Amino acid sequence: ELIATAAYIGTPGKGILAADESTGTIGKRLSSINVENVESNRRALRELLFTAPGVLQYLSGVILFEETLYQSTAADLNMHWYTMPS
Repeated sequence: ELIATAAYIGTPGKGILAADESTGTIGKRLSSINVENVESNRRALRELLFTAPGVLQYLSGVILFEETLYQSTAADLNMHWYTMPS
């Protein structure tokens, strides 16, 4: 299983999305566009990243910040399910 996982992560044409920004770091990104650093805005930004059409065809993995594990999309789906391979 470990070998299969490593092979999948190394799939040519795919990469790992580092979406593990801390609350402070993502806050700097949000403040640069005059958006308040609150949980709902951080969730919306992550949802945009994970649910963009076709994005998963280019990703072999996603590094998550702990907050993301407990967040849901606007459609009330667990955010981390979007980051799992099909």
